[in-house]
Amino acid sequence: MKIRTSAYVPGRIVGTMRFEPGRIRWQDIALTVALLVFGLGGTRFAARLQGAEALDAFGYLLVAVAAAGLLFRSVRPLWTVVVTTAAIAVYLAQGYPFGPILMSGVAAMYAVAVYARIELAAASALVYALVILPWWNDSVTSWITWSAGWILLPAAAGVLMRLRRRSAVDVRERAVIAERLHLAQEVHDVVGHGLSVIAMQAGVALYVLDRDPAKARTSLEAIRDTAKEALDGLRSELDTLRGSAPLRPSTSLADLPALAARMGEAGLEVTVEADGVVVPDNHGLAAYRIVQESLTNVLRHASPGVTAAVKVYEVRGELVVEVSDTGTPRPFTEGHGITGMRSRAEALGGTLEVRTAQGFVVVARIPLPS
Repeated sequence: MKIRTSAYVPGRIVGTMRFEPGRIRWQDIALTVALLVFGLGGTRFAARLQGAEALDAFGYLLVAVAAAGLLFRSVRPLWTVVVTTAAIAVYLAQGYPFGPILMSGVAAMYAVAVYARIELAAASALVYALVILPWWNDSVTSWITWSAGWILLPAAAGVLMRLRRRSAVDVRERAVIAERLHLAQEVHDVVGHGLSVIAMQAGVALYVLDRDPAKARTSLEAIRDTAKEALDGLRSELDTLRGSAPLRPSTSLADLPALAARMGEAGLEVTVEADGVVVPDNHGLAAYRIVQESLTNVLRHASPGVTAAVKVYEVRGELVVEVSDTGTPRPFTEGHGITGMRSRAEALGGTLEVRTAQGFVVVARIPLPS
């Protein structure tokens, strides 16, 4: 028996006890022992109630075999059904009275529904019901009623348990995928922005290196600062993966002036209007990343001399983030950047709109909590 407690990966349950496939679990052994004790101890009493003779050694052996079939319920559910059903069929064919051995059949129907395909569970339930029929001493109607309660009901319960477990795994997988996409978006925004600024500043430094060493030095200092910020952001995301991230977002609307200054050093003049706007941390981080990605796109694609304007304000319970530039409108294809900005806005119940009527305009509207 081995226990996994490592990080969750899709298709595996983590943080809880998990056994290696192909191993008989202690729950299987415990159930088998319980059915064995109940069968051996209760069969004599059941025979007495039905006015039948006490079982001989072969009858008790069949009770034990039917219970033993449950040992394989989680690793070989079909074996469980075959062994248990065969033992019950031989038991009834020998004329032994109905008794606790049938509880092994109930457990087998539940097990095959939990651990095998639904089709196999349905076929097993039908076969088991037909095995009981030749030895049924009452009407067919009562046999149908008995089968519904002692065969179909356990099988249905097993199917529901199987679906519940699968749903729990699916929920965990979706949560992991969503977290991975979120981290990928953060890395894209932090590193992509930093590399764009570094590339622009490196170009400026090379251009003025001989004619204006002071300007080249300024560009190199901007490269150093931008690289440090990008590394800090990347380190923060790695801390998130390790589970040691800070409780509060590392950036907010208060960092917009510094972002505009870095853009100015890279050659893009940016004006910012965001005074007096107070929003929750998650909203502030989303707004900052939307502005950052928008300005990075302008820096990458706009012509020299283009300027940008950032407006962040609150109106009618919404946080509005507007980033526009003075470039010439042109057709565009939505890429990872715009998709990521839209995902950030929609994650908080908002929307994102892109217009190209006069320059390139990005407008995000995010509802604020009441």
